Amino acid sequence: MAEAANLTELAQGFAGEEAIDEFGRALAASRPLAVGLRASAGLATQFAYFAAKVHPDIRLLASSGSLIEDQIEQCYAAGGRTMLVFMMPLYPRETLKAIELARNTGMKIALVADAGFTDHEGIADYLLTPRVDSRLVFDSHAAASALVSVLLDSMCTNMNGAAQKRLDAIDRSSKRRKVFAN
Repeated sequence: MAEAANLTELAQGFAGEEAIDEFGRALAASRPLAVGLRASAGLATQFAYFAAKVHPDIRLLASSGSLIEDQIEQCYAAGGRTMLVFMMPLYPRETLKAIELARNTGMKIALVADAGFTDHEGIADYLLTPRVDSRLVFDSHAAASALVSVLLDSMCTNMNGAAQKRLDAIDRSSKRRKVFAN
């Protein structure tokens, strides 16, 4: 029941808002686009899987420690100017450190953090805050998961037709290689 309310709130929050389009423009323009981190890796992986079908260079940052630092610096050196971060409770210090490194490197931060996260000052250039249901044994990220699809759509819209061309090419290739049963 709580998730239905969270999804309704998410949908109502997008009516006429520029925030989604700002996210989409930033994600579409960053080549490569860094996506991560930690406990929110499921959301990052969901986004990265589909984004890689249309975006020419997606870099999923699923490592930790000095390896993620290397990946952030490599992404910036390759031209990446935006890091999409999913940060749901409990807000790991490691994620905050990676965000700080990315910002210090020169990247913009597109942050999806749950509505309960209040320490945003100076962290995010772009911010969206879907609600998380914490009444279950493990948090439910249903609203954030739905937001992944919205962000993918906005990114594709801001790719000026390139996303559809890439999807068409993937579809033709999948059919030729008989990837799917039907």
